[in-house]
Amino acid sequence: NAVVNVYDPHTEYFPPIDKDNFDIQISGRLEGIGAQLREDDGYIKVVEIVPGSASWRQGELQPDDVIMKVAQGDEEPVDVVGASIDDAVKMIRGKKGTEVRLTVRKSDGRIKVIPIVRDVVVLEETYAKGVIIEHKNLNKRFGYINLPKFYTDFRNPDGRRCAEDVKLLLEQFNKNNVDGVVLDLRNNGG
Repeated sequence: NAVVNVYDPHTEYFPPIDKDNFDIQISGRLEGIGAQLREDDGYIKVVEIVPGSASWRQGELQPDDVIMKVAQGDEEPVDVVGASIDDAVKMIRGKKGTEVRLTVRKSDGRIKVIPIVRDVVVLEETYAKGVIIEHKNLNKRFGYINLPKFYTDFRNPDGRRCAEDVKLLLEQFNKNNVDGVVLDLRNNGG
């Protein structure tokens, strides 16, 4: 970082793990099981299941499940109790179409092995959304666009980009003859 900041104060070096996480954040896509995890007193706990993801479709992994072991396909499981969240996530994420088997402790104390075939997880909540709002008193229509973050897919030239998504929403608003547009950038750190 010292070297790159000499040439450009807006450039930063990312170690491989940070680069992977950046790519996921900026594209809104990843290959994995679609579960949000957190570290809790040395245990890896499931916080949320992403709707439409591989975990959601498989149906057995639930919030509050504690992940005890991770196995790649039919290989020997690796104990993740006491492991860092980064190490556990590295084992759980993987290429689309490959299987990961999680040994979990359910909230009722049962131990269960859950096989999940990894897939592309799309984080829809990160993408631009729009709606037309009618103001009855003013007899006007307004287009509303919520852009929670800026995004692009560096790895896929046909991937989603916020500029293109906002352009499509604006074209839709134009066709519907709106009187004005509100662009909501609240909580958008970009």
